Amino acid sequence: MKFLSYILFLTLFASAGFSQWNSNAGVNTLVCDTIGEQSVTKLALCPDGTTYYSWFDSRGGSYAVYLQRLDANGVRMFPAAAVLVSGNPQNSSLVDWDMIADNNNNAIITFTDIRNGGSINPFGYMVSPAGTMMWGANGVTLSDSVNAFQPNPRVVQTSDGNYVFIWRVGSGPQKFAMQKLNSAGVKQWGAGPIYFSSGTAENYDWPALTASDNGSVIIYWAGYTGTFLVAANYKLFTQKISSSGTRVWNGTQDTVYSLGRVGGFYQPRIFSDGNNGAIYCWRDDRNTTGVSTGFLQRKTSAGAFLFPVNGSAVSTLAGNNHFDPVAAYMPATGETVAFFAETNGGQTQVGFYGQKFSSNGTQMWGSSGIAYLPLGSNQAGVYSVLVRDTNAICYYNETQTLGNNLIKAFRVGKSGGYIWSGNILTASSILSPKIRLNAVINASGMSIISWQDRRSDNGGVYAQNINFDGTFGPFLGVININNGTPKNYELLQNYPNPFNPETRIRYSITSAGNVKITVYDVLGNAVLTLLNEKQNAGTYEAVFDASQFSSGVYFYKIEAGTFTDTKRMILIK
Repeated sequence: MKFLSYILFLTLFASAGFSQWNSNAGVNTLVCDTIGEQSVTKLALCPDGTTYYSWFDSRGGSYAVYLQRLDANGVRMFPAAAVLVSGNPQNSSLVDWDMIADNNNNAIITFTDIRNGGSINPFGYMVSPAGTMMWGANGVTLSDSVNAFQPNPRVVQTSDGNYVFIWRVGSGPQKFAMQKLNSAGVKQWGAGPIYFSSGTAENYDWPALTASDNGSVIIYWAGYTGTFLVAANYKLFTQKISSSGTRVWNGTQDTVYSLGRVGGFYQPRIFSDGNNGAIYCWRDDRNTTGVSTGFLQRKTSAGAFLFPVNGSAVSTLAGNNHFDPVAAYMPATGETVAFFAETNGGQTQVGFYGQKFSSNGTQMWGSSGIAYLPLGSNQAGVYSVLVRDTNAICYYNETQTLGNNLIKAFRVGKSGGYIWSGNILTASSILSPKIRLNAVINASGMSIISWQDRRSDNGGVYAQNINFDGTFGPFLGVININNGTPKNYELLQNYPNPFNPETRIRYSITSAGNVKITVYDVLGNAVLTLLNEKQNAGTYEAVFDASQFSSGVYFYKIEAGTFTDTKRMILIK
């Protein structure tokens, strides 16, 4: 009986360790594609390297919320059918929603439904890594207003381990609301949320937020009069909200942009600057030329604006539109990168451009930016950017003919030049309708992207990894995790362990020199030299591919200067 239990243990671990990241961009990694539609997908990265995928799912006839979790190798950790988060009544049309992963690898999900009647209301859920509903089967009701239309909730985890939610409320004039929950799902700002309204005919719209210091958050929203499609007196506002829910910077708010000429349908965006401040993105036609330009602003946690008043333009090229910038901050350099859609004045030709800004908002890639997708018929419809060290990695959904799309990505260095072989990678080469695109980047520099794909039916959820070197599938080699100087030499336990067929070995060296990693069998025979080269101080990760080795116990030894260490690992096939 003990022997059978041991075999079962090994079998379970062998299954969990099998890598599912697909190296074929024409196949990708399946997250979920069952009957009905899996749509409006979300993706979140956990500190332990696992990823959560959530979506609205019509397999039961009406939309429900489902969740899947993949380990660092792309293996599904929940049942193939995924975990049902909520089957409460939902509208036939969907608004936006949000998901994050917290410091304890829980998924925090916020969305709306009509369980309370005809109007959509927001709710918050915490789902544990085991798939348990931590805030009850029906989550937490965030609002105290049942009848108001309340779309597009957002959530962040604060530095003190709590969760702040924000969403729009009502119409004519619109306002927005905020609520804070602790880890047990208990409301911290009273039974009802904190409401923000203009007190006049001015509408407040598109509220968003990012975490700051001391449990606070920075919020960002639009204010305008007039109708939704023809907004007048358009402004963009920001405020810092303390952990207790009070305003920090001013009695009312600070103005990010005050020159008008923005359509009410446009959603401005906020990003963390990595230093408890915020980067604000928007577009406007401040010169009334009939074309729009994207702008950025940055503000510190202390409330100081760093870019010029009313922002820095992504491009000053006359005659073209420079639409809808997204941005990311590079802590290593203090610079900000932004990517945006470029069109001619008539919007018959579309391109995709990039720009970099110095710490004070000065353009660094020329007055027009860099063209990564020149003006043409193909459009980068949905896009995002993430950074690692001095590199920027951009991901986008490129429209093709007949409503079909390809998922693409590229990596650029400090000067904006391409890094990967072939320049632009096609991460999903199947010509099919693809909707939305989500991206994260883990501690190893591996990007993981997901999207809704109609390759088989009305929609499934698919994913693809991209290693830092631009390859797909399991990474085979050594990558630099952190080029700072570690305090000590260190060899960590490989993960996963047991494994089949790949595992990762992380180590740190405090000074430049030759590093050698050797793999030995149980008899002490050297079977592979995994690494033998000079490296600078830093933290690295090597991948051991044991496809050609038999099951059994192996040892790996590091030699770096006078430092040596050996650890044990188990290969199970």
